Amino acid sequence: MKPPYWQLNRLEMRVLQQKLTEWIESLTGSHRKKMITLCEDTGLVKQNLQRLYSRFHWIRIDAAYHVGTMRSEEAVPRLLQLLQTKKLDPTHFIIARSIAKCARNLDDIRNMLMLLIKHRKSNHFLAVDIMKETELDCTPLLLECLRSTDKDLNKIALIGWSAPLTAEIADLVYRQIDSEDNEVRIQSVRLLFEYDAVLATALFESLMKTNDTEVCQNTEMIEMYASCRKQINEDEQADKKNHYVYAV
Repeated sequence: MKPPYWQLNRLEMRVLQQKLTEWIESLTGSHRKKMITLCEDTGLVKQNLQRLYSRFHWIRIDAAYHVGTMRSEEAVPRLLQLLQTKKLDPTHFIIARSIAKCARNLDDIRNMLMLLIKHRKSNHFLAVDIMKETELDCTPLLLECLRSTDKDLNKIALIGWSAPLTAEIADLVYRQIDSEDNEVRIQSVRLLFEYDAVLATALFESLMKTNDTEVCQNTEMIEMYASCRKQINEDEQADKKNHYVYAV
């Protein structure tokens, strides 16, 4: 697609921007890249990069949203600067989401996360949702967060982890069971259920004996435990039957 051959006025640029951003968000792959290239060719990216420096707050936020939609890597340094100097409010997360969309590497995502957690608010699920906007593989960064001594980073890693667990990573997750944070313990048990049902079932029953109500009364944990316990019981019954048949 090529830009219009005539000079667009302000209203036409606004309409074009709205339509292109809608297409970018609904398309993937090469089709999305074509739309992003058209944004660059029509000057929309340059226009919004300039608007990031406006003295008006609402203009900066609007520009942050649009450079994020247009995946402008050039905007990342300014977006990080805005996130660092801005007080926490709902627009804080608009900037963070744009950083994730435009991220050049995992350092950009790491810096964005550190600026989010510095406020020490319970926005871990939102932080994970924002991370999912990037096209980068965040597994190495999540592993780094899991190894961290920062409990907020631990929680983000446990919530956001989606890759299969290895024995080493499962060991790191298991160490979080003793955390004083309820959500950390819940997310740790959840991952262990996905890794080793027998181990997690035994762990859950151990937590029941120690009256860890936050974990053992969690609806998701109860459902996972019930499903795994049922499967284990069925497997044990099948093994007994096989042994009996073999003995006979």
